[in-house]
Amino acid sequence: MSAVLVLVPRSLAAPALPESAALVHFHTVVDAVVALRASEAPAILVTDGLDPEDLDSLAAVLRGRAAPCLEVRLAAWDGETHSPVSGVSRGVLSGFGEAGIRRGIEFLAGPRA
Repeated sequence: MSAVLVLVPRSLAAPALPESAALVHFHTVVDAVVALRASEAPAILVTDGLDPEDLDSLAAVLRGRAAPCLEVRLAAWDGETHSPVSGVSRGVLSGFGEAGIRRGIEFLAGPRA
């Protein structure tokens, strides 16, 4: 399994992660952007609680990365609210809480990613 970068806003509790993941508990969107640019690892981006303008900045960075990214929404998604991150992500996991993060790590760290 390869390492997976897991970016979680500081406003959310840091989840327990497997050894195959590197947690980035970011304070600001700039911190998340720096982490994404500094790593070539596949990434999981938890977007709960982020402002729409922050999502635009993150989507711009994700567009320039070679490694895949999954958007994870811990809370349920209404299926209609726009997220620029979902448009540049490999997929979206929504409504599964921390289990969504763990399943995303398994997917990205596996041979199919």
